[in-house]
Amino acid sequence: MQEIIKEYGPALIAVISIINLISLILFLIGSDSSSVVGTAFTNLINYFFEQASGSMGAVG
Repeated sequence: MQEIIKEYGPALIAVISIINLISLILFLIGSDSSSVVGTAFTNLINYFFEQASGSMGAVG
């Protein structure tokens, strides 16, 4: 067992680190509105359009 760990230990650590990094990126960016970044971006766009439509109504 020690020989296996000595031989493949650094490679296993690298593989686990890469998998964790990919999981974190997928969680943050995601592919739909349930992700952290997707939700924040959607809220930002909605707020921008609400403010823009509000200011257009006051001008006219």
